[in-house]
Amino acid sequence: MSTTSTSPAPSESQPKSSRVCLNCRRKKKRCDKGLPSCTRCLDSRQHCQHEDDFSRPSTSGTPGPLMGQYVPPTPEHRARQQSSPGWNTTLSPSLFATMDSLEDNIHYFVFRCLFETLDNRQGVEQVVASYFEDAHIWFPIICQSTFDRQLDDMWTTPSAETGLLVLCMRLLIRQPFPIPISGMDDSHYLSAKTTLNLVQSKRPFSIPLLQAELLIALYEFSHSMPQQAYLSVGKCFQVTRAFGWHNEAFWSQGHQAFDPRGLKLSSLLWWAIVYVDCLIHVGYQEQRYPLHTSGPNLAYFQIPFPEAFDQYLPGSISFQLQGDGFGFLDGSLERLPIDAVVWPGASSAGYLRDVLERLSSPSPPSLVERNNTTESIMRHTINLLETKSTAAVGANFIALMKLNQAGLLTGAGASSSLGPTEMRPIETIRYIIDSICEIALNVDRFGHGAPCGAFAAYYACLLLISHGDNVLQDTQWLFKVENLKKTLSALCRRWKIAEQYLESVNLALNNRLAGYAL
Repeated sequence: MSTTSTSPAPSESQPKSSRVCLNCRRKKKRCDKGLPSCTRCLDSRQHCQHEDDFSRPSTSGTPGPLMGQYVPPTPEHRARQQSSPGWNTTLSPSLFATMDSLEDNIHYFVFRCLFETLDNRQGVEQVVASYFEDAHIWFPIICQSTFDRQLDDMWTTPSAETGLLVLCMRLLIRQPFPIPISGMDDSHYLSAKTTLNLVQSKRPFSIPLLQAELLIALYEFSHSMPQQAYLSVGKCFQVTRAFGWHNEAFWSQGHQAFDPRGLKLSSLLWWAIVYVDCLIHVGYQEQRYPLHTSGPNLAYFQIPFPEAFDQYLPGSISFQLQGDGFGFLDGSLERLPIDAVVWPGASSAGYLRDVLERLSSPSPPSLVERNNTTESIMRHTINLLETKSTAAVGANFIALMKLNQAGLLTGAGASSSLGPTEMRPIETIRYIIDSICEIALNVDRFGHGAPCGAFAAYYACLLLISHGDNVLQDTQWLFKVENLKKTLSALCRRWKIAEQYLESVNLALNNRLAGYAL
């Protein structure tokens, strides 16, 4: 009798999958579809898995088909996931158990992370849909039509980059919670950050990895993690250097004509990095983190704005700015290609960076320069007030208040004797504060907008507390401060940074009222 053992072929009675396994599909080998493992995977001692394994949630504690022992979510955890995607989940340590045992395992690892976190395909698609209906409106750094195709492909060919983007999208779609959350206490943030670092160690630089890093940086800024946000934006900046974006030749006319779509997306991402970089610089007054995206290396030329490439894209001239802050061809609301995307936040980022650079230079801007810049930003802002471009509007408000604040000091105690030129900064500050207060009345809109709205409300409060009853001559200044405090209190439930701003406003207001009492 022979002692040689062979792998048993699947019998006629052995259950079979309706599809070939992912290993055989990837290697383009014939698969007998046997369950729980096909013969080829059994012989090669590989984990055999089929697409159906990921299309349904696990309901038992049996070992998962990819990364060892899988513990399914508890009913309480699943209920919390269904009621609010993106809240309080961790990666099971068992997912890391066999990281070095599979070919191309980083793709399957991230794929499995998605299903540990979101339970099933429906949960993934719910997160993606929520993201594009919320954060994408004011921070459109991902082309939806392209991502939809990538997500469809992911179910048959797992992609670490696509799965990672879903995890990062989930960070920004949380709805308000009764209790404020802290970024470092948010286990999903830690899971997404860990997964990002792991994918970066296994995969080359790419646009999706840059997008994922930028989403995490925005989350870190808005949840009171300035050091982490500063480091994340720094990584984004270094990746753009590796891509060659800091070389003027990269943006040449010849390259624009050859690849306008690729350059438009690159430009959009660059100005999104500038945007977050500026928010970190102004948003944390005590730390004063320097700007990554400003300096001598970028002083001799400016990376073009995204709309500069529309001349090379068919039909883009007819795109008009609509209520959603995007350009639509013939008013269509279908998912847009990169050709049609319009992001006013790019120009706002340019204005804000310009203002911050001027204010930090040894020679501050003259009154005439300040008024000319104010006029340009005001025109841009007025065109956006009725749109959903809250990231652009908020950045413009911040730039205008920062730029014109010095005019309040000039007018202290002498507003009646000031000429039209000297009065311009005071009138601008009044207009901006009134606009912020009006927008803040719609807490639902304010609460679902960009996190920069929290800083705009906070800074308006400080100006009212310092100058409301003198230079600004606003008899309602205390009433406006109280209303903006209510808005900040509501924003605390979504953006942790609003809680820090609210505490600062309360302290400043108490000190001012104590001065009155004396």
